[in-house]
Amino acid sequence: MSEINTQHVDVLAIGAHPDDVELSCAGTLLRLKDLGYKVGMVDMTRGERGSRGSAEVRAVEAQDALKILGFEFREVLDLGDLQIQDTHERRVKVVECIRRHKPKLVLTHWWKDKHPDHIGTSALVKHAMFVAGAANFPADYDPHNPKRLLYWPSSWMMEPNVFVDITDYYEHKIRSARAHKSQFFDPDSTDPMTVLSQPAFFERLEVRARYFGDMIGVKYAEVFYMREPVKVNDPMTLCL
Repeated sequence: MSEINTQHVDVLAIGAHPDDVELSCAGTLLRLKDLGYKVGMVDMTRGERGSRGSAEVRAVEAQDALKILGFEFREVLDLGDLQIQDTHERRVKVVECIRRHKPKLVLTHWWKDKHPDHIGTSALVKHAMFVAGAANFPADYDPHNPKRLLYWPSSWMMEPNVFVDITDYYEHKIRSARAHKSQFFDPDSTDPMTVLSQPAFFERLEVRARYFGDMIGVKYAEVFYMREPVKVNDPMTLCL
């Protein structure tokens, strides 16, 4: 049996499938890493039921992406591709993941999306974050309450209220995403065409990052939605 990872991190990004974190928030995570924070990645599934690439191929690609990013770890909860729902059994696994790693900040999918696994992951993470701090919730490890949850957009757009300048990290982010080679355009591939494997996919991804960047006066940005209000003791910090 492999050793259980109990490494503590400041930031934990939880995606439904391998490549979700890279495409959605890798620029932000790289920025946080440069600021001295410890970052971990969690994939809810192995992506084993996707249209392109086997679970074995995707596992290798995921580790290649991790090496490019240089984060503390990447782990897979193996909750079942195309099966993610907020059930008690799955919730316990996510609660134990949060308790093991004790992040202050968690990032995951926005709850409105066309992919059911993204919707399921969003609900599961939100519920697990709430009960992870409950002493009597039946799960292993000491209770832990992360401070904040940020949601990233995928297929459908929300009205973001958190913008992160990733101009200095955009190319690094794209290199990590491209490590998932099986998912993207390959003229010699016989796998079915998907949204990600369309030739113009990375062009569209850049357009989105440029659009968000323009909104805050930078070249590239990633965006998030935070449900909770923010307490500000010194409003002048908003001018920094």
